[in-house]
Amino acid sequence: MHFRLFLFLLFCLISFGLRAQTIIEGRILNSQTSEPVPFATLGVPGRGIGTVADEQGRYLLRLPSLTDTLIVTCVGFDRQVVLPSTLTAGQREFRLAPQEQALREVKVEHRRVHPGLLGRTKEKADVLWMGGSSGKETVDDEWGWELGIVLRPTHRTYLEEFHIFLATNTYEHLRFRLNLYTLEQGRPGRPLLSQDIQLVLNRQQRGWQTIDLRPYELLLEAQQPVVATIQWLQSEKTTPWDKYFSIPVARQPKHIMVERENSQAIWTIHSLQPSLYFTVLTE
Repeated sequence: MHFRLFLFLLFCLISFGLRAQTIIEGRILNSQTSEPVPFATLGVPGRGIGTVADEQGRYLLRLPSLTDTLIVTCVGFDRQVVLPSTLTAGQREFRLAPQEQALREVKVEHRRVHPGLLGRTKEKADVLWMGGSSGKETVDDEWGWELGIVLRPTHRTYLEEFHIFLATNTYEHLRFRLNLYTLEQGRPGRPLLSQDIQLVLNRQQRGWQTIDLRPYELLLEAQQPVVATIQWLQSEKTTPWDKYFSIPVARQPKHIMVERENSQAIWTIHSLQPSLYFTVLTE
């Protein structure tokens, strides 16, 4: 009797939790042009709740309630703070203001530089760091996840290419964004990029994947550490099962790997190093 009562109460609690979830839908637009802001991120500060808008700036966000503050961001735009009162009033369209470039672009004088590498270039590692959504019909609440490393250039460094190794990838379409941040108190701080740099994979691509960074002419100053991350923006697969990707990660003595669940979640720091690196030119 007591066991049946317990099951009934548990069912009621689960049902209440499902009913209490609020789904909001809307668009993210450029405040100057009224055009969509593709792949803008939305998140609740300090919590694992968030999502990413699509190519047309449309988003679908699952919230436990409308009592949390929402942060809307995108590379090249000022962040917008959306208060609970705005959400409860029914506003679902948010406009982001374009911002000035944060990371200085330069022209490289090749006679003064020599090639080098920053990061981990090996394909094998101790573990495979998994990202994915197996068993879920929708994965919009998984998008926004980030993984990266701390880089410490000893000389002025020009970023030529970005490389990341995917040991597995079952998605038919997978999109990542490259982010660069200042390092503040051991964690990612202020975003540095003003241009949206993305990596798009199709047909379950695996192995080393590369982004050509030469068109962006990005410079890292000497002795000024930064954090480089990849951010999961989008994925597609027809069936809900067996959906994941993985990155080799090696143990190492220093805490240089960073990770967070979405664009506003708390960063975690690990004594690990993923298989990602930059091809660079150093002075």
